[in-house]
Amino acid sequence: MFSLGKLENKWIAAYDAMRRVHETILEDTRPGANCQELFEKSVRLAHERGYQDSYLGPPALQTTFVAHGIGLELGEFPYLAEGHDYPLEQGMVFSLEPKVVFPGEGAIGTENTVVVTEDGYEVLTPVPDRIFEV
Repeated sequence: MFSLGKLENKWIAAYDAMRRVHETILEDTRPGANCQELFEKSVRLAHERGYQDSYLGPPALQTTFVAHGIGLELGEFPYLAEGHDYPLEQGMVFSLEPKVVFPGEGAIGTENTVVVTEDGYEVLTPVPDRIFEV
């Protein structure tokens, strides 16, 4: 995440909340983890932190997934999403991207490419998860 200058506290708090969602989903990422349950967990975590109206988009325009597969297409299976009731499998690669959108102001979150390994996951993105102030 990059910012031009110092961010206000509301943006930093939202980023920290999305980092926590991201980390929690990764803690449960392994072969056999249910995609829909991971999505539902992300929604609960965002709501617990007060972002129910802005998690994954502005009100009434929120996306229905927190992660999408990457492979031959930009968006493909697996989807960590409502209605995607199937397990993760070793070798699946996905982009995990929890975010908060403040209508008329902007969005903040984190995004990493993740591969499901034999006993967990590996983050493939080589950039540290933090806010880079420019």
